[in-house]
Amino acid sequence: MLSFSNPHFLWFLILIPVLWLAEYFVSKRKSAQLEKHINKDMIERLYPENTRSFRTLKKDFFILALLFMILGLSGLQIGSGLKELKQEGMDVIVAMDLSTSMSAKDISPSRLERSQYEVKRLISMLKGDRIGLIAFAGVAHLQCPITSDYSTASMMLEMMDTDLLPVQGTAFAEAINTALDAFPKENQQYKAIIFISDGEDHEQNIDKAIQRALDENVLIYTLGVGTLKGATIPIYDKYGNLSDYMRDSQNKVINSVLQENTLRQISNRTGGRYYRLGATKNPIEAIYEHILHGDRQEYQTHEFARYTELYGVFTAIALLFLLLGILIPEEWKKVRR
Repeated sequence: MLSFSNPHFLWFLILIPVLWLAEYFVSKRKSAQLEKHINKDMIERLYPENTRSFRTLKKDFFILALLFMILGLSGLQIGSGLKELKQEGMDVIVAMDLSTSMSAKDISPSRLERSQYEVKRLISMLKGDRIGLIAFAGVAHLQCPITSDYSTASMMLEMMDTDLLPVQGTAFAEAINTALDAFPKENQQYKAIIFISDGEDHEQNIDKAIQRALDENVLIYTLGVGTLKGATIPIYDKYGNLSDYMRDSQNKVINSVLQENTLRQISNRTGGRYYRLGATKNPIEAIYEHILHGDRQEYQTHEFARYTELYGVFTAIALLFLLLGILIPEEWKKVRR
C-alpha cells in the first residue's frame, strides 16, 4: 500500500511532461530550421555534433532528477506489512429522544440542547470505547453506526434535532430494539445503552424489548431530562421565531413533566442505573465511571501501520541523475578527443 506524507508536492509532477514536451519541440524546430537551408543528407557531414550529441540525454537526466526529487519531497511510503492493533473498551450506544417535548426549557437552554452537550462530554471522555447514536421519537433511526471515530460521532450528534424524524411520539421499545440491532453480532458481551429522554413513553410496550436486552447481556443506563415541575413546549415558525405553545385536543397549553417511572424500570431491570439531569452532579460522568468498572472487551483492527520511508532512496537517485547530467559532455567529438 502506498502513502504520501506530503501529497501536495505531487502537483509539481505537472512540470515533467511540460519540460519534456518543451525539449522535444525545441529540438524539432532546430532540425526543421537546418533542413530549410541544408540538404538532409549533408547535415550529418556538416554538423556531426548535432546528430551525435549528448545534449538531449543530459536534459533527460536533469528531468529525471527533478522527477525523483519531487517523489522524495512528497514523502512516498510503502506499507511493508499489516500491524495488528488491539484496543480495549466497550460498545456504547446513546439513544436520544427527539420528540417535541424535548424542546421544553425547564432545563437550560433546552432539554435537547442540554442532552447534546452531555453526550459531547461523554464522547470527549471515551478511551478506546466505540460509540453509536440512535435518534427516536415516534420511530427510531440509527443516526451513527457504532464507531471509534469520535469526530464523526460528534458531527452526527449536532445534526440531531426535533425536526429530524417524521413521526412524533416516544417509542421506547423501538428505540431499544434499534440500539440492540446496531451492536456487532460477533460480540455477545460488553455492551451498554445510554437512554436519554424526558420519560413520556406513548406506547408502554417495552417488556419484550427489556427482556431482549437481558438476553443479550446489554446494560441500559437512563438519563431523565426535565423537571418534576415541567414546562411548556414551544412551537417555532420557519424563521425560528416563537409562534405558540403546544396544545392538547381542548386547546389547552400542555405542560410537559419529567416522567421517571419508565426510565427507572428500564435501568433497574437491565442492571443499569437511572440518573436525573440536574439532581445528580455530573450524571454523564457517573454513568461512564460505572461503565469503566464493568468488563471491557479487547477488539482488534488491522491496518497498514508499518511503512518504509523512500525519501532517502529517491533523493539518492535524483542526485545520481543530476551528477550524470553534469558530467556527461554535450558533444560526441569531445569524447573522441
